Amino acid sequence: MEETRGRPDWEWAIVASHRALVGEELCPAEDLFDYRGVVLCHDTSSDPLFVYANRTAQRLWRRSWEHFIGMPSRLTAPVQERAQRAAALHRNVVVRGYEGLRVDSGGRLFEIREATVWPVHEDGDVKLPIIGQAATFLQWEFRPEDQLGERDHVV
Repeated sequence: MEETRGRPDWEWAIVASHRALVGEELCPAEDLFDYRGVVLCHDTSSDPLFVYANRTAQRLWRRSWEHFIGMPSRLTAPVQERAQRAAALHRNVVVRGYEGLRVDSGGRLFEIREATVWPVHEDGDVKLPIIGQAATFLQWEFRPEDQLGERDHVV
């Protein structure tokens, strides 16, 4: 699987919005693709589509850039978890400590832990419209019954 770097304007908006709304520096925009944690972003369409997935996200979900970008973000959650995911992420506020069950491209289930979710504003300026929603997390664990031998993963 070849990993592809995202568009610099999304990287800038994700990082600048994180800094403004979360109050912490995630990393420089030019380093976001290689950031050690997962960073994802979807747009604001009625069925949100991914617009960004860094290298760690591509590896975790076992999806190339081409298969990630444009995919409805709801498809990263198992069917039984989608309503809960949608309710938790429907608000345009910063959410810290988000946890949920996800599924990779091969059907392996894993739990994400301590995720931060935030709205992404145009040009990273909170006075401008919201153009997406991003999430980052450093911890995940594959479900033992779905992936024998996997251990907790903390970066």
